[in-house]
Amino acid sequence: MVRFVPMPIRTKKLRSSDRQLSEIEGCVLALLSVEGPATPYAIRKVFLQSPSSHWSGSAGTIYPLIERFLQRKLIRSKPCLTGKRRGQRISVTASGSRVLKQWLSVPIPEWVAGVPPDPLRTRVRFLGALSNTQQRAFLQSAHQRARAHLLVVEADCEGKRGKRGLQYLMARGALRSMQSRCAFLQEVAHALGVRLNDAPRSAKDTQTATRKTRLENVPGGF
Repeated sequence: MVRFVPMPIRTKKLRSSDRQLSEIEGCVLALLSVEGPATPYAIRKVFLQSPSSHWSGSAGTIYPLIERFLQRKLIRSKPCLTGKRRGQRISVTASGSRVLKQWLSVPIPEWVAGVPPDPLRTRVRFLGALSNTQQRAFLQSAHQRARAHLLVVEADCEGKRGKRGLQYLMARGALRSMQSRCAFLQEVAHALGVRLNDAPRSAKDTQTATRKTRLENVPGGF
C-alpha cells in the first residue's frame, strides 16, 4: 500500500511594503511623489483644505498613516526647521514609488471606474416613505446644500484655472460631478411635482461656502 506523505506548502509572504494601498494612503504617497518632500503638517493641510468633506474629514488620520508608512519603509524622514520649530520632512523611497505605481496601474478596479456609492441617490430611492410635505422639504434642503457645495467647487476650480494641467482637470471633474448632482435633484423634483427655488441658503450653508472659498489654494488639493 502506497502512503502519501503530505508536503508542507510554502507560500510567499508579502512584504509589508507590498500591501495594497487604501485610497487615502495612495493619495498621500502620490502627493509626496508628485509635489516632492513635505512636512506631515503640510500634507495634512492639503486634506483639510479640500472642497470635498470626504477628504477634509480624513485629515485626522494623516499623522498615524505617516507613522505606518515609515514602519513599512515607503517613506523616509529627515529633520528640518520650519521657522523656529524643529520638524520632519518626508519623502518617498524606492519601495514607496513601486507601491504607488501598483496603485495607479491597470486594469482599473471595477469599483473605481463604476458607479460610485451615493447616499443622496440612495435616499431618493426611498422618498416614498415620506409624506408629500416631507418630500418637498427633503428635496429643497438637498438642493440648497448641493448648490452651496457647487459654489465651493466652482471657486476651487477657478483657483486652479491658471495652473491648468492635471490639478485643473481634477477640479473640473469635481465641478462636473456637482453640476450633475444638482441637475439630478432638479429632475427628481420635476418628477414629483416639487418646485425648487433658489431662495437664500441657510446661514450655516452660507458660512460654510464663504469659509471654504476663502481658503488658500494649496497645490494638490482634492
